[in-house]
Amino acid sequence: MAYLKGFLTLPIVIFIVMFMVIGFFPRFEDPDFYWHLKTGELIASSSQLPWHDVFTYTNSGHSWVNSEWMSQWLLYQLFRLGGLKAVWLFTTSVYVSCWVVSYKTCLDVLKDEGKAALAILLFCVFMGLLAPRPHIFTFLLFALLLRALFRFKYCASDRGLWWIPLIMLLWANLHGGFFLGLVLMAAFTAAEWAKYCWRDAAGCIAVSRLTRLSLVVLLGLLATAINPQGFSYWLYPYNAIVASGDMQFITEWQSPSFHQWLFQYFLAMVFIFFLTMVYSRRKPDLTEAGVSLIYIAGAFISVRNLPLAALAMAPHFALFYRDLLVSEGLHKLRFPIQRASAAPHPLAARARKAWAAGNRQVGGAEGVMNLLLLIFALLAIVLIYPSRKNLAEESLTELMPVKAVDFILANHIEGRMFNTYHYGGYLIYRLYPQQRVFIYGRTDIYPKGFVERYLATYRGDKDWKKHFASYGIDYVVCDSSAPIRQLILADGSFKSVFDDGKHSVLLRNVSKYQTLIARYGQNSGRG
Repeated sequence: MAYLKGFLTLPIVIFIVMFMVIGFFPRFEDPDFYWHLKTGELIASSSQLPWHDVFTYTNSGHSWVNSEWMSQWLLYQLFRLGGLKAVWLFTTSVYVSCWVVSYKTCLDVLKDEGKAALAILLFCVFMGLLAPRPHIFTFLLFALLLRALFRFKYCASDRGLWWIPLIMLLWANLHGGFFLGLVLMAAFTAAEWAKYCWRDAAGCIAVSRLTRLSLVVLLGLLATAINPQGFSYWLYPYNAIVASGDMQFITEWQSPSFHQWLFQYFLAMVFIFFLTMVYSRRKPDLTEAGVSLIYIAGAFISVRNLPLAALAMAPHFALFYRDLLVSEGLHKLRFPIQRASAAPHPLAARARKAWAAGNRQVGGAEGVMNLLLLIFALLAIVLIYPSRKNLAEESLTELMPVKAVDFILANHIEGRMFNTYHYGGYLIYRLYPQQRVFIYGRTDIYPKGFVERYLATYRGDKDWKKHFASYGIDYVVCDSSAPIRQLILADGSFKSVFDDGKHSVLLRNVSKYQTLIARYGQNSGRG
C-alpha cells in the first residue's frame, strides 16, 4: 500500500494514460511530416545539408534555409530503425514530456500534486492534434525554458539558468521557432528590470541576480548563431513569416475560428485564466501579466501558437489558482435556513476543507484508487483499440493521394506534375527523386507572388490558362473537387485516368499517354 502511494501518484497515472492514448492511435496525415522525413533521408545519405530546393521543378536550385536539419535527421534515423511506429512513439514521448515539465513547474508553485495535475489537464486540451514534425521540439524546449525562468523567479534558484544557452543552441538547430524562446527571455528579463527600476515592492529580484540573468540571456542569444547559416539565421523567422507574405494562405497560420469546439474551449480557458487572476489574493506583476498576454495574443493571431499559449498559461494559472479566494467564498456560503446563524453550512465547511487539503485528503487509499483508475483507463483503451486500430491508415487514405500514387508508380507515369498544395509533402515522400512536385508546404522558398499565382490557377481565376500553360504540365494530381480538374477536363486538354472519389490523376491528351488514356480513361472511377 505504501509503495503504491509513493509510486503510483495521480500525475503518473495521468501521464501513463496520456502516453498510451496518444501512442496507440497514431496520426500520419500531416503532409509536412513527409517532406521533413525525406529531407532527413537526404541529409543522412549525402552527409551534408541541402542548401537549395531539390523537391520542386518550379523553384529548383533556389537557395533555402533548412532550419530543422537536426530534427529531420533524427526523425529519419528513427524511421530507418523502427519505421513509422518508432517515429510516432518518439513524437508521443516528446509531447508527454512537454506536460511533465509543465507539471513540474506547476508543482513548484502549488506544492500539491492533485492541483498541479488539474492545471495541466485544463490546458493540455487545446494543444490540438499531435503531428510528428520538428515543431514538437519547440514545445518541449519552450516548456524547459519557462521552467528555468520560473525557478529563477519563484524558487530563487539560479542553477537552471546555465542550461539556457544549451537549450537555445539545440532549439536553433531543431526548429525555426527558436525566436519564440528569444521573445520569452526578452520579455521576462525586460519586465524584471523594469520592476527593479520602478522599485516594485512585490517580489523585486536583486540586481546581482538580474545581471546574471541578463548575461545568460545574452549567451542564449549568441548560442542561436551556432548553426549552419550563422548570424544571418536571425533574420529567417522574419523572412519566412512576414516578408514572404504567404502565411495568409496557410490554415495553421490563420486566426482561430470560434465556430469550432477546440477554439471555443480555448476562449473559455482564457476567460477562466483572467477570472482566476482577478479573484486571486495574488495580483499579477509586470512579468506575469506581460508574458501571459504575449502568448495569449499570439494564439489569437495564429492557430499555430495555441500550444505555446497552453504551455505559458498553465504555470501562470497555477500562480493565481494557488491563492484563489474560493475557500473564503465557500466559508461565507449561507443557505436560507441558516441566514440568521453566523456559522457556515456544514457542506460549505466540508468543501472549504477539501479545497484547502487538495489531494492529501485521500490519505492511504490514494495508491489503490490510482491503481484502479489506471486499470480502468487501460481496459477502456484495450476495448476501443480494435475498432480504431486502422484509423490512421483510413485517415491517411482519405486525406492523402495514397492510391493515386500507387497508380502513378504502377504505370510508370513521368513528366511535369501539377499538384494540390497539401499533397506536396506526401508526393515527395513517395515519388522523389524520380519525380519532382509543383508545390509543397515550404511556401517561404518560392519567389514572391508564386503561391498567389498557384492558387489563382488552382481555382480557375483569370489567366489560369496562361499560368498553367507556362509550366508545360504533363499530368495533374489533385483532389476530385478541385476547380482546375473540372476546367481542364472541360476543354479536353487532359483526360482522367484515375479517380477514387477523393483524389484524381489526369494525363495530358498527347501521344505519349494514349495507351494509358485508352486503358483507364473510361474506368477512372475504379483506378
